Amino acid sequence: MRVRLQYALLAAALSFPGCKEEPAPVVAAKQFAAAVRARDTQALLEIVDAQTVAYVGDSAERASDQIGGRRSVEPSEMLQVVDVDARFAIVKADLLSESGDAASVRLIGADGTEHDLQLVLEDGEWKVSLPTPPAPAGVASPSETKPETKP
Repeated sequence: MRVRLQYALLAAALSFPGCKEEPAPVVAAKQFAAAVRARDTQALLEIVDAQTVAYVGDSAERASDQIGGRRSVEPSEMLQVVDVDARFAIVKADLLSESGDAASVRLIGADGTEHDLQLVLEDGEWKVSLPTPPAPAGVASPSETKPETKP
């Protein structure tokens, strides 16, 4: 009985004009915004692109090395959400562009602020692409300094 009710509700929702599925990049951008608002750094690591994850991972490894290995710093500890109002509410999300494996989404808040996000398609999923600063001069990332293993 419950399954029939779910199908009936789904059919009713789909029959209303204006009810349409949001584009996948918009859904991903909203998930990112929700994780930022919740300050959920683990969820952020799951919705950002591989380049950002690698940068954060390398930063965590450098931080672990700097404290002499007394403890291992986790990548999620390297993320910090600042200057984001926890009450920020998205009133509109627009897909600005989508071309192949890249998309741009504009999030508009109830307070009138606008945030444009760049997304990339990785392994069939849309991920938010965050700008990452270059490595400090003279500092190689841990992935560059690891010895090669020979087969």
